[in-house]
Amino acid sequence: MLCIALSATLLLPVAGEDAPTTALTREGAIRRAVINNPDLGVAMMEIARAKSRLRWAGRLDNPELELSSSTDQLGLNEDEGTFEIAFSQRFPITSRLRDEKVVRRHDVALAEIEFQVRQRQLAYEVDKAWIELTAAQRTEARQKDLLKLNREISTFLEGRAKVGEASPLDATQAALNGKLLEQELGLTQTAVADAIATLGQLIGLPPGTAVVPTGEVPLPKSAPPVQSDLQAALANRPDYNALATSGDLGRAQLALAMSQRWDDIALKVFAERERANDEPGGLERNSLVGIGISIPLPLRNRNEQAIEEAKIDLEKVRRARGAKAFEIHSQLKKTLQARLAAYELVQSALNTALPLAKKNFEEFRSAQQDGLANPLQVQQAQAQFLQLETSALELRKNYEMLDAEVRFIGGTYPIPSPVTTTK
Repeated sequence: MLCIALSATLLLPVAGEDAPTTALTREGAIRRAVINNPDLGVAMMEIARAKSRLRWAGRLDNPELELSSSTDQLGLNEDEGTFEIAFSQRFPITSRLRDEKVVRRHDVALAEIEFQVRQRQLAYEVDKAWIELTAAQRTEARQKDLLKLNREISTFLEGRAKVGEASPLDATQAALNGKLLEQELGLTQTAVADAIATLGQLIGLPPGTAVVPTGEVPLPKSAPPVQSDLQAALANRPDYNALATSGDLGRAQLALAMSQRWDDIALKVFAERERANDEPGGLERNSLVGIGISIPLPLRNRNEQAIEEAKIDLEKVRRARGAKAFEIHSQLKKTLQARLAAYELVQSALNTALPLAKKNFEEFRSAQQDGLANPLQVQQAQAQFLQLETSALELRKNYEMLDAEVRFIGGTYPIPSPVTTTK
């Protein structure tokens, strides 16, 4: 059952043989994803929400209209009474309205930076998916070459076995080795199809669209550097910049809390119409107009709690910035060293071990054709060559993953500028 299932995978089309295709370079895929990904379109609504709050911030409270009427019908019932209409408006005596506007402006800036944090994370995911796809395609290409080579060996042994110059068992063993290679190729083709689907989803392509990688980045000719530019990394990291903006926001919130120590004053303008008995003239009418002011006294509550919390938040952001800078520096240093070690390993595999294994396999194959080596020795050399080639491909993938991690930590992905500007 297992052999049937694995062999059947060879019959599956990779990403749909007739599916629409999109050719993209590695950098092109990243740039397209950070603009086209549908999840980012949803996240952009947080910027719209912050801008809406900014637009409506810093406004006076609604005015109040007061109406009152009184009569003496339940008293002396002398037809006396009053009617009053008043208009009141609350005004701040501090910079509260301006401070609210400043807080909302920093909220918009923070929302834009947090959006860039999402873009940066998406760029990293796209880069890793791109590496997974190209690594799987390289493995697929090498497995096809080995399968083709194995078929040549199998055909050669079958021909020699028919004329009695080779054992039928050797031909059968070569055919079984070819079946194993076919199964491994089927698994790799499935991995390629999965990688294409994952990359297309991250980029935001319609379902069924196949991404065709172009312009594969070769290995550098010289070893990558291990020196780190911490200041450049901090400047390029939107998550670190978000902490700096959070500090600005914290200072604005502290200023707002300070301005809220005094509540708003209320200014009132009123007009009153009065009916009253005045001896000896009798019932008379009179009109009054006036102005009043209400001043709250901060005797019990001067917003001390909000002020203290704002100061705590400021100190928290200051410490968080220091912790984040230390984390970035440590991660960058560690990843740069790991990338260098991975580069040296892949160079050693490509330039030393793999050429030697290939030469050994070709010599055994030539010796077999001349009757100087048996098929078992050829198969062992082939298996050794396949193992070393697979190892070299994995080492290259590991180096490319570490290189992507260096870009992620260093903040060097092509992230667009903030999508909106604030006035």
